[in-house]
Amino acid sequence: MNDKIFYTFLNILELVKNNTELVSGSLKKPQIRKKKKTKKKTKKKTKKKTKKKTKKKTLKFSHEEIVKKLNGRTLMIYFVLLNKGSTGVRELQRQLELSSPSVARYHLDKLVDLDLVENLSGVYTLKRKADIPVLTSWVLIGRILFPRVLFIAIFFSIFFLGYLIFVFRFWNRDSSFVILFGILIMGYLWTDVVIQQKNRPI
Repeated sequence: MNDKIFYTFLNILELVKNNTELVSGSLKKPQIRKKKKTKKKTKKKTKKKTKKKTKKKTLKFSHEEIVKKLNGRTLMIYFVLLNKGSTGVRELQRQLELSSPSVARYHLDKLVDLDLVENLSGVYTLKRKADIPVLTSWVLIGRILFPRVLFIAIFFSIFFLGYLIFVFRFWNRDSSFVILFGILIMGYLWTDVVIQQKNRPI
């Protein structure tokens, strides 16, 4: 009898323990740690196609180097640009009757390198005037260079012949002085024309 009472008492204690554990378990709420989600900002890289403009580096030449390099057909083409201001490759080829457009382009690019001409989308435009004596003493008409002194000689010759035909009547001190002076001036001018033609740059 005592054993039964003892076992029942033990059972009651176990039930009480189980109930207390259940109650305490229900009261204690498990703490859930909130994980902070860090948003990663992803930047999309867009590839932009940029056209690179390649500029030709113009070399700086001294005055003496420009005088040496500016000769022949290059000088002729430079005279064309001095008269017209701008020209294209094929237009220049037709005007000077060059063998091919590549020849015209070669001499135009040479002027670009000398920093005398600039290339604007295929149109070559005069940039500056070179300070060389040949530019002041020669004139380009069509495809032929003429010395400027030629026009002075022609003008003075016409003036002198007009004097002999319409003004001169008889010899005296004044008329002889004018005729002698006119002959000397004409001789000097036409001699200069011949010398410049022999030393023609083109």
